[in-house]
Parts: sequence; structure tokens; C-alpha cells
Amino acid sequence: MVDVTVQFEVDDRPVDPTELEDEYLADMLEHTRQQIEQDVRRKLADVRCPEHGTLPHVIVTGMYSSDAEQMELSYHVDSCCQLLLLRAVQALNH
Repeated sequence: MVDVTVQFEVDDRPVDPTELEDEYLADMLEHTRQQIEQDVRRKLADVRCPEHGTLPHVIVTGMYSSDAEQMELSYHVDSCCQLLLLRAVQALNH
């Protein structure tokens, strides 16, 4: 199974959703984490390096702005080689 790490920043500060006092925001971030993990694993289910047999590791950062009430996501893919990186990025974009 593809390794997916989801981390969050709220107003440019790293946060752990389980430690937030704002219950609504904590629940929203937890739900978002679950959806991101599910989506990334689904998209990368068949992506494996044909040469090395390894799977990609994806780090997703959700940056939430409480003023705008919007979240931007950024994806970082760690891979054993350029071929796996290209395959993972292509799968994530579809």
C-alpha cells in the first residue's frame, strides 16, 4: 500500500488536528485527511517502479487560511527514480 503522509498548517503554522481547541476545524481537518489518503491510495494503487519494485511515498500539506476559509493542497512525491516520480505524478493528476 502506498505510504501517504498528510500534514496541516493553519494560518501558516503547523498543527496537529487532534490538539486543536476548535472542534469544527479539527473535525474538518480529520475528514480532509481521510479523504486525501483514500484518494491518493486509489490513484496510486497500481503505480510501482518497474525497475526497483518500490512504491512512491506521498506527502500532502494542507494549508488552511481561517480568514479566507480556504485550503490549498500541495503534493510532494518521494520516489526511487525519475520514472516512478513521473508515473506517480501522472496518476495523481488524473
